[in-house]
Amino acid sequence: MKIRSILIASLLIVHGILFSQKIDEKQTNINTPYFGEIPNETIPEIFALGFISSTDQEHSSLSFSPDGKELWWSIWKLPYDLDKYPQLIKYIKFENEKWSKVQTAPFSGIHRDGGPSFSPDGNKIYFYSKRPHDEISTPNNNIWCVERNENGWSQPVCLGEAINTEHVEACPYLSSNGNLYFTSNRNQYEDPTGNSDIFVSKFINGVFQKAEVLSGKINTAYARESYPYIAPDEDYIIFSRDSRHFDSERNYLNGDRKLMISFRDEQGKWREAIDMGERFMNTRFPSVSPDGKYLFFTKYSEETSEDFYWVDANIIDDLRPK
Repeated sequence: MKIRSILIASLLIVHGILFSQKIDEKQTNINTPYFGEIPNETIPEIFALGFISSTDQEHSSLSFSPDGKELWWSIWKLPYDLDKYPQLIKYIKFENEKWSKVQTAPFSGIHRDGGPSFSPDGNKIYFYSKRPHDEISTPNNNIWCVERNENGWSQPVCLGEAINTEHVEACPYLSSNGNLYFTSNRNQYEDPTGNSDIFVSKFINGVFQKAEVLSGKINTAYARESYPYIAPDEDYIIFSRDSRHFDSERNYLNGDRKLMISFRDEQGKWREAIDMGERFMNTRFPSVSPDGKYLFFTKYSEETSEDFYWVDANIIDDLRPK
């Protein structure tokens, strides 16, 4: 058994080295948007295999800078070794007329960091982290922020109590007016019918206001709503709804995980969220490209763990109430 485990580990290492070499070779020749790829109009396909989608587990939405020249996301290294490999924030830039190699964010690599998301002007990145606030606190996932400066990025700053609690806050995404949408599990402690829900902190006069839970048209008591993508004008929101149940040994019992979408009505209220369809089963971490053309998300595969997929964003208008 021990020899078999060593052999499997060795094969994974060799495969990872060969895969990385292929990535390095390909990246030096790519000088087009979206790595020269065009998505299918109706059937989701894996995105940028060998550039973004990799042998590791992609574990966040794909966040684009407003000009589309930077892509940021987070990963778990495989095989899992949480003590040796924390969750990492990665990025790639289009510069000197070509895409760079994938790099680790300068503020990531020690603590568990994930879910990077650009501010509307592209000068800040919001992300979640399990890094401590001080030398004595016990950290949990909170939302942090870095700002561009002449040296690259500032030191991370933890957002205030208007957003963060002693519970888990994660997966921030911002609308064009600065309102911050995110996931938190605080309701499962404060409300017996609660679970992981989606919240919003409105950005008014340069200050984030106390976070409010979104409408019951989006959040439910029976499932976990998380990983929100908010349209720039807040006209719609796409998120993951996870109603799966497991036994004490994490064996699957029932339920599913899928992408949902909710649109605002004429009065600006959220409509009842609707299932995005069979194509988006077992998916999460949605986002839309800055030009509004393409929908991205992650999807599990037995062969490649969790990778980014994309499809034409016309699906959004197809689902819009007429």
